[in-house]
Amino acid sequence: MQGRRGPVVSGPYGILQPVADFFKLASKEEIVPAEGDRFVLRWGPALYFAAPAIGIAFIPVLGFQAILYHPLDLLFMLFILAFSTLMAAMLGFASAGRYTTIAVGRLVVQYTSYEVPLIVSMITPAVLARSLSIQGVAAAQGSMWYIVTAPIAFAVFVIASLAELEKPPFDIPSAKTEIVGGWMTEFSGNTLAYVKLTKSLSYVFLSALAVSLFLGGPGGPILTSTVALQQVLYAIYFMVKLFAVGFLIFIIRTALARVRIDQAARLFWTVITPLSLAQLAVAIFIAFR
Repeated sequence: MQGRRGPVVSGPYGILQPVADFFKLASKEEIVPAEGDRFVLRWGPALYFAAPAIGIAFIPVLGFQAILYHPLDLLFMLFILAFSTLMAAMLGFASAGRYTTIAVGRLVVQYTSYEVPLIVSMITPAVLARSLSIQGVAAAQGSMWYIVTAPIAFAVFVIASLAELEKPPFDIPSAKTEIVGGWMTEFSGNTLAYVKLTKSLSYVFLSALAVSLFLGGPGGPILTSTVALQQVLYAIYFMVKLFAVGFLIFIIRTALARVRIDQAARLFWTVITPLSLAQLAVAIFIAFR
């Protein structure tokens, strides 16, 4: 988007470069700070990675049935998002660095600011579908996607996702020009590789969640009665929508500059939260009129 040329060595046009970077970073020496909590730094990244990995299993891709299912799994998604932020804060605090301590403070302030609109934006499609299941919400959008009936909720979800992912303009907890690497400053080697992998996986997870809640999940025209071909079509529809949402997030993060933590908190509390509540009120009126 910015006209920069990156490495083009690994894979066609360099598309496998992130994979090469992961394995190279994982093979590097891991240095643990002398005053850091070794137990948390050793096992924390695994728990941090598990949150989006488990969450993705609840997303329907090859149809309207996911690998894992529960009638209230949308509430579990809220727990996963909160748990990811909690683990990031614990990892940053456990590394006992000056920059990481500042970053954790910013992370907590930012989380408490975007948490409410994020939750409200996820509950809005659940109200329209009258279901707290991701599968139920996706299946209920057969005639019209909720991005049409609840566009503000979709916009709020995307904005809150940028804050959850620490992407510009909300990359405040990991601002490289201010606090080096943010809460990841003291990480290295295998630990840093898995933290970076988790952030990339969270990118996919939130994009997939947006597809399920607002874009009908894997739904689309099915022109065959063969089950295998239907699953292929479902997967294609889902991947197209997934890349569309991911590209939208990429455009926003590329186009906008970082804001201050006080500006971010003011934006979420005074603008984004009222908008999300207004959209929820409209959704309740539509669903129960």
